Amino acid sequence: MDSCLRRNDNNEIRDTRMWLIKDSPSLLTDLYELTMAQVYFNKQMDKTAYFEVFVRRLPENWGFFVMAGLNEIESFLHEFRFTKADIDFLRSTKLFTQDFLRYLATLTPDVKIRSLPEGTVFFPNEPILEVAGPLICAQLLESYILNILGFSIIEATLATRISIAAKGATVVDFGLRRCQGPVASLRSARGAQVAGFRATSNVFAARELGFAPSGTMAHSFIHVHESQGRAFANFAETYGENSILLVDTYDSIEGIQEAASLAKQLHEEKGIKIRGIRIDSGDLVKLSNFAREHFRERGVAFLNIFVSGDLDEFKIDGLLSHSAQIDGFGIGTRFAVSRFAPAIEIVYKIVQYGNKEVFKTSPGKQTRPGRKTITRIKDKYYQRDIVSPLQSDADDLLTPFESAEQMQMIQQRLAKELSLLDDSIKAIRNPRAYPVV
Repeated sequence: MDSCLRRNDNNEIRDTRMWLIKDSPSLLTDLYELTMAQVYFNKQMDKTAYFEVFVRRLPENWGFFVMAGLNEIESFLHEFRFTKADIDFLRSTKLFTQDFLRYLATLTPDVKIRSLPEGTVFFPNEPILEVAGPLICAQLLESYILNILGFSIIEATLATRISIAAKGATVVDFGLRRCQGPVASLRSARGAQVAGFRATSNVFAARELGFAPSGTMAHSFIHVHESQGRAFANFAETYGENSILLVDTYDSIEGIQEAASLAKQLHEEKGIKIRGIRIDSGDLVKLSNFAREHFRERGVAFLNIFVSGDLDEFKIDGLLSHSAQIDGFGIGTRFAVSRFAPAIEIVYKIVQYGNKEVFKTSPGKQTRPGRKTITRIKDKYYQRDIVSPLQSDADDLLTPFESAEQMQMIQQRLAKELSLLDDSIKAIRNPRAYPVV
């Protein structure tokens, strides 16, 4: 996203990254953050606190994560405040004193952040973001920071796995209609953009992200015409070389043949090369191979073959390993809701308060005390990560964060990171574990 600033009807510049949230995001928090904060306020516990974010474990068959979501973190910090309406609601709960509510009404998040840059690959149990600031400020940010980062990381990582499986074929995000809410659809579209998907069907996301919009036609478009051939012809008449024809509403073989006939006619009579076809169901290996051979025979080999229909990285890997003739994939439900990894164990834990280093010893949820540095050891490929006590190290992966980078820089970073990650770590199934020391 080159810029997330827009002008409203009054010609005022507004930040659009707090997607679809009309008011302040300060109440997007768990109640216990506020009840703890009131105790801190009453007891004047205002030393600097250091919280770190990390993920405890990888989902099954995942070998790495991709850092994402800092664009929203920036906007969250910029927009965070307690409005009069927020204070009135908190007062109505009868949990908070007037002194504390007056304090909240003037609170701004005076914090500093160190983070992995977006597009960086990372692994379990290493800090990916550190929040430092007065205890109340740092505590109150926890819930929404985790909300932002959790799904953003899931979608950027899953989109990367899909791109790896697609082996250079075009991939388009089709996930809007199945997402759990509009904000999720935007986070998934941005994850797709980070991973190098070509476009999104989500027009709102396309506008907000500077991402190319893409779409073909629905089966209903075929149904409302007197024939499939007429539907194809009407669509191609309007969209010409941008036309992609959906061929599986009735019989897929007949749909492929009708699309080839129309493509040949338009090419010979008008010099128009329509873009291709989309197959949304059936045996995609057999149908794509039939289509490729038929298009060669009819002299319309320029037609691309796109497929969709409940695809994921495992299905894409299987299709290509069985020599499916596919130029592009539309990825919807299984990507946008991350069917196989809908959540990750992302946590926000305090590691230092004032000069006191703190840690947790609960079985299975242990933390390590104090601020940290991450160093990545590289030979031809990345060899291991070392997490150590904080030190002044120019090679520390955690760097100060103030504002989101341009999307092209994030995409370039991810491409470089993947080139330095051994194929065994990137495997779609049963990846090798990367060592974090």
